[in-house]
Amino acid sequence: MDFIAIQGAISSLKAAAEISKSIMDMKNMSEVQGKVIELQSALLEAQNCALTATTSQFELQERVRELEAKLKERGDWEEQKVRYQLVSPWKGPAQTYALKESYSNGEEPHLVCSSCFHNEDKIILNPVKNKTGFIQMVCPKCKSTMDTGYRGIGGPKYAEEYSQKN
Repeated sequence: MDFIAIQGAISSLKAAAEISKSIMDMKNMSEVQGKVIELQSALLEAQNCALTATTSQFELQERVRELEAKLKERGDWEEQKVRYQLVSPWKGPAQTYALKESYSNGEEPHLVCSSCFHNEDKIILNPVKNKTGFIQMVCPKCKSTMDTGYRGIGGPKYAEEYSQKN
């Protein structure tokens, strides 16, 4: 909260109260009019300070909402992350993440892009036949490719099946 704006509002309201008291003691109309203008100025200043404090409070509330959403996303990602295991499904250095059958909840086996996975994003790889007829796994988001070394690879398996193969 913007304490300076709140202090300014309080100080302006105190000044307005003092001006109001002094108006009561005046007998001359021109003096009264001058004090009324002074009073209006003090009230406007108090209103501006209150508006600044309200704006500041709104911005802080919005930031809290953003941070809470990020915390929720982080928690959701932690739940997702444990569902996958890093595997090497083909000969060579290619690695990807595969869904663990024990965490599948009926979901079909699939492979996830390791680059996107490290950026806390679950993007399923798609098989694509390259110009030489070999199958590559391609990430639709980051466009990374992974050579399988095969002309046909069959469907993806659960992580545990890749672990048993090696």
